[in-house]
Amino acid sequence: MSDIDKGAQSPADIAAAEGYFWGDQVSEVYFKPAEQALDIQWANIITPLLQGLEYNTVIDLASGHGRNARRLAEKARLVYCVDINPENIKFLRQRFADDQRFVVVHNDGSTLSFFEKSSVDLLYCFDALVHFDLEIIQSYLKEGYRVLRTGGHAFIHCSNYTGNPGGHFSNNPHWRNFMSFELFSHLAIKAGFAVRHARKIDWGDVRELDCVFLLNKG
Repeated sequence: MSDIDKGAQSPADIAAAEGYFWGDQVSEVYFKPAEQALDIQWANIITPLLQGLEYNTVIDLASGHGRNARRLAEKARLVYCVDINPENIKFLRQRFADDQRFVVVHNDGSTLSFFEKSSVDLLYCFDALVHFDLEIIQSYLKEGYRVLRTGGHAFIHCSNYTGNPGGHFSNNPHWRNFMSFELFSHLAIKAGFAVRHARKIDWGDVRELDCVFLLNKG
């Protein structure tokens, strides 16, 4: 594929090319260790930002195998598990079968067309958006603003890695895609959000590789 062809790709095209990476082929090396580490991550990274928020309906974006959805359902009445990968969709449906707190949604990897305007309290994405291309992040921020109710929030974990511009995320530390604290802040504000809290965080052995944001739709 030429550079011109790459530049012409839509967010959905990019998502389709990259989203199928996160299926059964990475289950042993990614999903199982990630599930084991989640309690510590919730205690140290996630709970400090979500504490005090009221949310009944949540989108768990790029839900994977549903480890975050399980925790979100401890407080939320309804959790939408959204993913592009058919293998993950199958796993989610099996994991949450007969549990009415969960709705599994197979999307195109860049939009939230399943959801009506102002219909959700919280958009949540942890340990997933760090791997996404900029175009997909921009699309999801715009879509997130559309589907959140006034006063709703978005909790987003994104990359702060600015090396290897134009390269594939799988060649970068911890599979991080190109993004920065400042660039994500800009995209979020341009989408309509107010940045309520934001900070850089370490990941593994890499200092300040990531960021976490709590955004608000006023």
